Order: sequence, then structure tokens, then C-alpha cells
Amino acid sequence: MFSQTRLPINDSVQNFLFSQSVNKSPIIITTNGIFEFKLKWEYTPFADKSFKKEINEIDVLNHANFFTIINSNKLYIVSNGAGPVFIYRNNTFERIDNSSLHKNQFGGARFIYNNKIHIYGGYGFWSFKSFITFFDENISQWDLLYNDSKYTPEGRWKPIYNIINDKLYVLGGRSGAAGSTNQDESFSDVFYFDFIEKEFVSVGKLNPSITPKYTLFSYPKIDDNILIVNNKHLTKIDFENLTFTNYSRGKAFSGVDNKYPSFIDDQKLYYISDLNGEKLLNLIDIASIDNEFNSETFPLIINESRISVTQYILFVFLIAFVFWIILKMFSFKDFIKGLILYDENNIYFNNDSVLITKNEQSLISYLSEKPFITAPQVNSIISDQQFAKSHFTALRNKLVGDLNEKLFMLTNNKKCIIETKLPEDNRIKAYKADSSIIKKKISFYTFLFRN
Repeated sequence: MFSQTRLPINDSVQNFLFSQSVNKSPIIITTNGIFEFKLKWEYTPFADKSFKKEINEIDVLNHANFFTIINSNKLYIVSNGAGPVFIYRNNTFERIDNSSLHKNQFGGARFIYNNKIHIYGGYGFWSFKSFITFFDENISQWDLLYNDSKYTPEGRWKPIYNIINDKLYVLGGRSGAAGSTNQDESFSDVFYFDFIEKEFVSVGKLNPSITPKYTLFSYPKIDDNILIVNNKHLTKIDFENLTFTNYSRGKAFSGVDNKYPSFIDDQKLYYISDLNGEKLLNLIDIASIDNEFNSETFPLIINESRISVTQYILFVFLIAFVFWIILKMFSFKDFIKGLILYDENNIYFNNDSVLITKNEQSLISYLSEKPFITAPQVNSIISDQQFAKSHFTALRNKLVGDLNEKLFMLTNNKKCIIETKLPEDNRIKAYKADSSIIKKKISFYTFLFRN
């Protein structure tokens, strides 16, 4: 079901509030009285002109300056930003506060909790607020709601919000003044304030598929979900299940005027549209919206990869391991620098190498571990046969001489291996080398896990 009705006031008149009565029917509040829509608009003038006189001393009666809210079956008009508070009784609005018109929380989230009017965030005195205040009717003043939260979201105005049980859910909002660059979506976070624990809790980052238009108004609720109506579709936001659903059907919501709030009464959605400059009250039955409208449901929060404690520990160990490898690389460079290295086929010094024979490899291998090698031990390297002493001497001289020549090519040292006497017995000829600079060539992997 869909219907449109002209507003009962002149289109040029802007000083009124579109609201709901305590009976949920649409009303238009003017400085002189209230129009209430039943089957048609019915007008009830105020008992006197006291409200008109007092409201005109404060500011123009419109949605930029005031908002309406229902608490305990009573209708209130509140300054947009905290300050003056009026209650409807005795067929007029009576002021009940002792505060001043400070507008310190302009455009904040307004809601009822524990039968008190609350405002979260807002803008005032050149800053965006991150706190919650409430109106205490016992003292007729606004008071600050203190909290124990370690995490506090950045201050903002015009957020999308919903109060569910003991939690105030908040989606995005703005931090740019009207007319500033990128004013529509300054924040993409979702969080809630837990009134029991007195703390803010982060929920996550908003799915970029939803592009909300932020306004001064609270949105109507249905089954603890809020509904946002705009020209393209109707959006239902479910904060508890972290989903949002877009409903569309042709031009069902064309002409929506978001300068005014929207309301729900018994599955009927009321909002104001602008048709060629004419303001109209629209009624659309949403009882069967899930069946009669096209719909798409998306997650409200984007999936952000979270690092578990185990992953964090593994990451720390990986960083430490890489750092250890780098240190070992430098140690390995220092280890091989200036050393005479050898393997089965070559000797190495710095970046050069020379081929060696099997006997040369055996000799240099022995001298890398022992300070001396005796002449008989060298003879056993050369051959296991028995030769004349003079022949063995010639073979030894050739072996040591050839190896010294190769070492000289690499190190420019003519006497790397020196003929001498065995310290324990000067009768025995021996050979020595600086075993501290002769090492068997090893791979970096072996060096890594050997030391």
C-alpha cells in the first residue's frame, strides 16, 4: 500500500517539526499548535502563546535547531546540541530545563536509555565530541556520562546509530563541517558503547558497499533494526547480526526529502517527499517488504585478517631467525677472510683457487689440524712402499715445494710450509704451517649449524 498526502502548511513555511505523537501517528509541530495525521490532518491549537513566545526567544523552530523524542509516553522538544528542553503537557510545550543554549553537541546521536534523553558525540565550539551526556529531569540539567573505557572512538557528528538493550551501536559519521570537502563519509568504523561495562568496543570496519548519507535524525526501528530511506532504496541495518539489506522496487522511494525525519507506525513507513517543490507526506506499507521488494543482503563489516597470538609468536620467531641468519652471514665472511681453505680438489684464498693433487690435499689437511708433520709421516702420504732415504727425500721436497708454489700463487707468501725439527726430538725432521689459517672449506649451511 502506498499513498501521498499534502502537508497542511504552506510549502514556503519551513519553521515546523515533522514528528510522531506518543500514539505513533505523524504530526507537524508549529509554534501555534499541532497537526496530527489520522485519516486526514487534524489541527489542535496550543492552550496559549507561551510556547511561541519562548521558542522564538531561543531559535527558529525547525529541524536544524531542534529535535523531538518520545520518552515514557511523553513527547519532548530538545535543542539540537543539548540545552533547552520542552515537554508536551496541558496542551502546550513547557520548558523544563535550567540550562543554556550552548549547542555543544550539534548533530549528535539522540536516544533514550534508562528513561533519560541521551546525546552521543556532536559538534560544538570548533571540536567534535566523543562523550555521552544525558538530561536529568531531577535537577533539570544536562550531565556527563562517565566511562571507564580504554578505547574511545574519534569524535564525530551525524552518525548512524541504534540502541539495543544496553548497547549503543554507532556506524560511521562525519568530522567535516557542512560545506567542507569530503563531508559525507569521514568515518568507516562500527563500534558500540556498553552501558553496563561503561566502555566503548570496536566492532570493525564498514563494508564499502554501503554508502550511507548522514543526517541529523535518528532512524525508525523495526524489530531492533533501523530503516534508512533514500531515493534509490530502503536500507535495513541489523547491528546484532552485522548485516544490511537494500530493498528496491521501481521508483518507490523517489523524491525523498532527507531534510526531514522518517517514522514507522505499525508496519507503515512515513516520510516527506518533495514533488516539484510541493511537500508531501508519504505512507508505504512495509509489512511484506521482504516478499514484494527486490532485496540484497550484505555483511555490514569487511573481513579483516586478524593476527592470532600463535601467528604473532611465529612472526617474531621468523624475524629473529632472519636476523640471526644475517649475523651468521657476516660471521661467515669474517671466518673465511684471510684463511687458506681446502677441499678434495682445490685450495682457496680470498676469491682465488688452485687445483691440488691427492697427496697435497692430505698434507695440507694434516697441517690444518696438527702443528707439525714428521718426515716419516710425509713419506707415508707419498707411498706405502719402501724407498731409499734419498729417494724419499727427493719426493718430499717435490711435494712440499709444489704445494708451496701453489700457496705462493694465492697468498704471495713463499714459505707457507716450512721445514724444521720436531720440538720433542731434534733428530727428527718435520714440517710446519700456521694451522690457524688453514681450514677445511665448509658450506655456509654447515657453518650455520656448527657454531
